[in-house]
Amino acid sequence: MALIKHHYPVPLANKLKALLSFQLTKEAPPPTPIVYVDEHLCKLSNNSMKARNMGLIPLLLMILFAVHLNVDDFYTGWGKKEESVQKKIDFYKKELGNNYFKSPDIPEVRRMWFEMLDENGELSLSNYMHYRYYTTAEVGGTYRLKKDISFLVFYAISIPLLLFFIIRFKRQAPMAFDRDKQIVYLWYKGKVRAQHFKNLRVYEDFQMMRIQTRGFDKHNNMQWANFMVQPRHNPYYNGKDAYEPVLAFICQFMEYGREHVMPQHEQWQSNDKPFTFFDDEKPKDFAQQLNAVLTHLSENDTDIPLDKDNLPIPPV
Repeated sequence: MALIKHHYPVPLANKLKALLSFQLTKEAPPPTPIVYVDEHLCKLSNNSMKARNMGLIPLLLMILFAVHLNVDDFYTGWGKKEESVQKKIDFYKKELGNNYFKSPDIPEVRRMWFEMLDENGELSLSNYMHYRYYTTAEVGGTYRLKKDISFLVFYAISIPLLLFFIIRFKRQAPMAFDRDKQIVYLWYKGKVRAQHFKNLRVYEDFQMMRIQTRGFDKHNNMQWANFMVQPRHNPYYNGKDAYEPVLAFICQFMEYGREHVMPQHEQWQSNDKPFTFFDDEKPKDFAQQLNAVLTHLSENDTDIPLDKDNLPIPPV
């Protein structure tokens, strides 16, 4: 018996009867994350932008806050050391005279205090760093040097990378359900993915629903592609009960049309459009790519065989 249980997406046709009989609330807007409906198309968005807003941006803010704490700790230590040295020098000058630190007989540690300050009586950055890392090397200075260098390297790498990914994170194209042609399609980074609606496959778990389409990779090989849907916009838990209204709306739209699922609107579009600097632009050869994918699917069998009950056959 295999230790790891394989899960395969189930044909949506297996659930079609139950989904067509599901009672929709037709007076309410379509269930999230459906974003567009008209006579011909129903569009479904994924949760990628929410993932950016809930993941990358908070992570960047946490790192920037850590930078603030480290810089503040450095400047606080610098200011306290400057104030401490100034007080010690003032004390000895008052007790032993203004020329005390010019005497060749003073202890080395007191001479070091005096030499730490510049001609204006201030502790320069270079002198503080020398004291922080080298003068106190045997009592923690070496550790502080290694720690500060490690943090500096981490910040120098992570902050630009996060900024790059946040700014360059493109709003992905929605999945379109074309009722006239009975097909499903989308594009991702210049590649078109599609499937005949009757052959569409869906895999559901507690975290997300994966709707599977097909498309060519860069080597012109046909592959499966997941379109991940999280109706509750929760990256960790959604629950199968959240998927049924979405699938029911889509199936009833494809079967009966817009006037059945949304009689109060001839066209509807969601206002929920998370901000991004860039969109994943539609490929210029979209029609050619779509036709190539659909032609291949019509002429070739699926690479996940089904049994007599139309369920995926597990590997031996």
